[in-house]
Amino acid sequence: MVKVVRLSLITEQLDKDGNPVDYKEVNRILWDIQRQTREIKNKTVQYCWEYSNFSSEYYKEHQTYPDRADILNYKRMDGYVNHQLKGKYDLYTANLSVSILDVCNAFKASAGDFLRGSRSILSYKTDQPIDLHKDAITLYKDGDTFYFKLRILNREATRINNFASSEITFRVVLRDNSSKTILERCLNQTYGISGSKLIFDRKKKLWMLNLCYSFDAQAVPGLEKDRILGVDLGVHYPICASVYGDLRRFTIDGGEIEEQRKRIETKKLSMLKQGRNCGEGRIGHGIQTRNKPVYQIEDRIARFRDTTNHKYSRALIDYAVKNNCGVIQMEDLTGVTADADRFLKNWTYYDLQMKIEYKAKEAGIEVRKIQPKFTSQRCSRCGYIDRANRPTQARFCCLKCGFEENADYNASQNISIKGMDKIIEKEYDRSANME
Repeated sequence: MVKVVRLSLITEQLDKDGNPVDYKEVNRILWDIQRQTREIKNKTVQYCWEYSNFSSEYYKEHQTYPDRADILNYKRMDGYVNHQLKGKYDLYTANLSVSILDVCNAFKASAGDFLRGSRSILSYKTDQPIDLHKDAITLYKDGDTFYFKLRILNREATRINNFASSEITFRVVLRDNSSKTILERCLNQTYGISGSKLIFDRKKKLWMLNLCYSFDAQAVPGLEKDRILGVDLGVHYPICASVYGDLRRFTIDGGEIEEQRKRIETKKLSMLKQGRNCGEGRIGHGIQTRNKPVYQIEDRIARFRDTTNHKYSRALIDYAVKNNCGVIQMEDLTGVTADADRFLKNWTYYDLQMKIEYKAKEAGIEVRKIQPKFTSQRCSRCGYIDRANRPTQARFCCLKCGFEENADYNASQNISIKGMDKIIEKEYDRSANME
């Protein structure tokens, strides 16, 4: 199982004479590597697109697709592109290979959409993360401080920049104990370090490492694969979960979220107004300096969301384990937009789902997603579907059988049924035909 932790880094690079390299110079080099990464990715797209067009024309003429090995002398597209670009950039060769492979896989996954015209061709913009092969990452500890040596440059670029080695040294800025625990486990090899990404955060003006680490998930014994916990993510309750037919339920009151959100948003608006009449210390240094307190508020909101989603997802998984649920079933919120459901979008429920998913995998719980259509309008008792069944956001009352319950609980009961989206589709079609 692979997870990601985001770490703040500070450069502590030495030249070949052992003298510290100014961080501005290190940043200049890293930004250039970012630019090169973007160029590499877009060139890779170009090679993939050209071969795709050639392959299509070849098929029209010969009614069969060409053998890539005969045409390019490589069985895989990433091998061919690597051969074309190797030695033309300053990137460490393993990192170059990772960037090329990622693009080739992304192009292959969407090639049909490109050819049909239902999706625009891939295009990589500025501020690309620097891809890091797992062999390019070395973690060590000096006293109580963690450091990373990240191999980013090839030999020639290392010589030109007068660095002590092709590895650039970063000190880790730890902000919580959970990150420290993860690094300790990576250091003692309880966790394995996987390919990761180095990203520059322009607001914080820091390099951030999205460190990927892997470990074997330990399945909880005794979980029943036929016992499904239906999870509804909503407004009245951020999470409401239940097993079908069980009056017990797991709920989290949304008051904490709404109260904190209003408080922080009010302070954010106040900060924006203050920026117009700020003191001398914030005048004349550009919009970023004027709005620095606002950015700090935004970071505070993001941290609150992240912490809260971690807390909620952990509590849900504990409930599932306690009730021997081998499956968690949720609505697929991938397509939720601000217009469709502003609350869900603002609270980043997609992030909450992701946290539930990887915590479930750790426990050996399967996660299934169903289409959310009509789960909140369907009566979990008799199956009758009608928008009027839900007279208010919090209340459900079936117009057919009179079943009355909390609306989120009723939705969770529907979601807890295996193949619920298919059942709803049949029920809706049948009722439409009867009309």
